[in-house]
Formats: sequence, C-alpha cells, structure tokens
Amino acid sequence: MKYSGLILAAGSGTRISDKINIPKCLIEINNKTILEYQLESFKHAGIKNIYIVTGFQDNKIKNFLKKSKFNLNIKLIQNKIFSTTNNMYSASLAKKFLFDKDFILCNGDVVIEKKIIRKLINGKNINEILVDKYFYDEESMKIKTNSSNHIINISKKIYDKKSSTSIDFYKFSKLASIKLFQTIDNHIKLFGEKDWTEVAIKKILKKQNFFPNYIDNLKWCEIDTFKDLLFAENKFKEIKKKIFNDYQNFIVDIDGTTFQKKDPIAGTEIFLKNIKKYNKQIVFLSNNSSLGYESFKQLFKKVNFKISKSNIINSTNVLVKYLKEKKIKKIYVTGNKKFILELKKNKIIISENNPELLVISYDDEINYKKLQKFCELLNKDIPMVATHSDNFYPGKNGPIPDAGSIISLIKTTTNKSPKIIFGKPSKLIKKLLKVRGKTIVIGDKLNKDIQFAENCGYDSALIFSENELMKLNDKKNNKIKTDFILSSIRDLA
Repeated sequence: MKYSGLILAAGSGTRISDKINIPKCLIEINNKTILEYQLESFKHAGIKNIYIVTGFQDNKIKNFLKKSKFNLNIKLIQNKIFSTTNNMYSASLAKKFLFDKDFILCNGDVVIEKKIIRKLINGKNINEILVDKYFYDEESMKIKTNSSNHIINISKKIYDKKSSTSIDFYKFSKLASIKLFQTIDNHIKLFGEKDWTEVAIKKILKKQNFFPNYIDNLKWCEIDTFKDLLFAENKFKEIKKKIFNDYQNFIVDIDGTTFQKKDPIAGTEIFLKNIKKYNKQIVFLSNNSSLGYESFKQLFKKVNFKISKSNIINSTNVLVKYLKEKKIKKIYVTGNKKFILELKKNKIIISENNPELLVISYDDEINYKKLQKFCELLNKDIPMVATHSDNFYPGKNGPIPDAGSIISLIKTTTNKSPKIIFGKPSKLIKKLLKVRGKTIVIGDKLNKDIQFAENCGYDSALIFSENELMKLNDKKNNKIKTDFILSSIRDLA
C-alpha cells in the first residue's frame, strides 16, 4: 500500500510566538527542528510524497527546505488565510491531492522519534490513530473506544484520566479519505473555517472503523507552550535517564513540586515508582511547618508511596533539633494546631508567660490577638526565630499567605526580624540529612530549593515557572545557578 503524508503547519502558535517568532514546525528540539523529525520519520516509513500546508511565515519553511537534503517529493500548499482559519481548512486545501488516496495526516507541532510513522504504517488496521495510553493532559485530544476497540469519540473534552491521548497522527484508507474530505467540505459550508480537523474525524467515526495504535514507549511531544518545549527538550535529550544514572540521592520539595496543596501533580506517582525501580534514596524536604509526619504519611498514600520518618524533613524538624540542642523548653509561637501539637510531642511548652524564644511559623488560624501578644513579647527583647520565610504557599487557586507574610507584618510593626530561619535555604537542614553519594535537590523555588542545594554543595533541578525562569535569567540580580530545568516532575516520570 503506497501512502502519502500530509503535514498541517500553517498556524502561528500564539501561545509560544511571544518567545519563538517562527513557524512551530521549525522550532528546534535538541538541535533539530520538529519538521526534520517528522520528515525523517516519513522517510524511515518509506513515504516519499509529502504535502505541507504552510501559512505563518511560510517563506521560512520554504528556505529551510531549500537548504535541506531529504530526498523526498515535497509539495507546499499555502493557506493564505491562516490567521482567520484553523487546521480543518488547511486540510481541505489538500483535497485535490489526497482525495481517494491512502495517506498519513499529522499536525506540524508534534516532535516524534523516527520509528513512529512506521509503527502507524505497520498497524494491522487500515484506519488508525496513534495514541499514548500513559499520557494524560486536559489540553490534548483524547480518544474513547468501545468493547470492540473501535474508536467512538475523539475530543479535548474527554476528561477520563484512563483515556488514551491522540498524538495527532492519523492513518486514512482511500475510503476514509473520501469520507474525511466530504465531511470537511460540508462542515465548512455549515459552520465556517475555524474548527479542528479532529471535529471532522469525529464525524466519520460512525461511517468508518478507526482503531487505536499504541505507541508504547516511543517518544513524542506536542509543542503549544514554552513549558511543552522544555518538556520535549528534556525528553529527547533523555534527561530522565541521565539524572537517574548520575544521582544516588534525591532531595525533593513537596509543595509546588510533587503536590499542589493536597493534590498530586501529574507524574509524581510514576516518578516515585522510578525511585523504587532504580533503588534510589529519597528525602522529601518541605518548608511547610503545618504538617506533621502522620499528615505527610496520609498525603503520600495518594500516590501509593510509603514514607518513613527517615525520608521526610520539614522546617519544624529543624526547629525542634535546634531547641533541643539549646535546651530551650518554653516558647511562644504563631502557628496552627498541627504545628503546636508537633512541638508538644517533643515536650516543648507553648506559653505566653516568660517564653525563652518567639517562633514565627505558617499559621492559617492566625488572629489579631495572637499577633498582638507576639509583638508585645517581642518588644520585651525576647529573641525571635522562624521556621521558614516563604512569602506565599502555592494554593490550589493561586498563592496564599505563608510564614514570610507574617514575618513582614511583624517587621513592619516592630522593625525586628528573626535571628535564624530554619527552613530552606538554611544549611542547618544538612545536619538532619543522612545521604551518601551524589545528591540532587529538586524544587520549584530558586531562592529556597536551588539556593539550599548551592549552600550544601548539592546539584539541583529547578521546576519551571515563568517567574522563576525570569529570576534565573536575570544576570544582573541573580547569581544562583541550577544544573537542570524541568518542565515539571513529569520529566522524570
């Protein structure tokens, strides 16, 4: 069976164009463009006739192809109204070349390894969609199958996390090709030119049997955002393999890195399975002073990971060690019930009557009376420390006040600051760590996690966010460096 290829590459990529002002198919992943990866895969599958629908900065694609030596029959089809249409309209422009033809359709923003299109060609069914059953993302196209393994739906609005994700590579038989282009023509007449090709594919699923073709462990990534680009770079550079090969000890942040409030971040469970699989030592390190060991234990049950007291350290643990070393038994604190309970378990007395030390901590039960008493005691020159100084906690719906906010409030009131802060990036934490061998710290805050790694002489990996990346790239005001930048913990899953 002789196949042709159709690459839809007309869009401008609005979610990434502010950082990369080129057609998305020319974005480089590990020193090679997405288009190169795709054309190499077509060639590897024995497909020589390739049609590429261009639009945004199409001259750059033309110039790129002139300089390239793929030994393929490539025809460019220009979508002159790319800015007001979507890829269904782009696909319609290929009708005169591919109507009643066997062909492979793909979007121009998906980077793939060489073997992927051959896997689709070798699939036992004449109509197939390449899918990844291990990857779920709300923004991606997902498929739904029936008991006969026929695909009965394709949509971004399938929210079942057990569903498989389309990687936007489709195999059409001659008959399916006819149905697709007829459906596209009718849809454009009725609803206009701004829909996805998958809307038309969904409509023909009742007329033509399509089946999933599972990519197994082959690499791919759709590039919509800068975070996607980072994920793809790490995937194709095999950063996961390098990190698991090079490091014996993993010191990992919790809030914003592996969990968002009480919800696991995508990839956390598989990352922890890899920790077990490769027999690595892991220590979870959190500035969150409001949770004790039992609370952390319940949290990690959500990702089927059993923690012990030896692999969980928070800022409260560092504070308690300090109090015992200094033989301080009576303190006054800002802190919630869980924090106070943890201190009482360690035989620390919480009292406003002649405390030896004042402690600021995260407090979601704080009130004016407590703040007033704290400041009055501070005005008597009782020394003050803090469990940590994070200004905000990464809540489910955005940042919420943390211990750093309380420190700022008290400093504004009394003009006094804590003499010691126990949480990251304090080097005091190292006294509680029992690690031997090469160690990496993974976290989402440059001035906490990455600075802590630097203070202790460990390597580090920063979890991406726009704000942290801006700080990292600010050469004038920032001297902190990191060894790796991860799009999320999913890069190590």
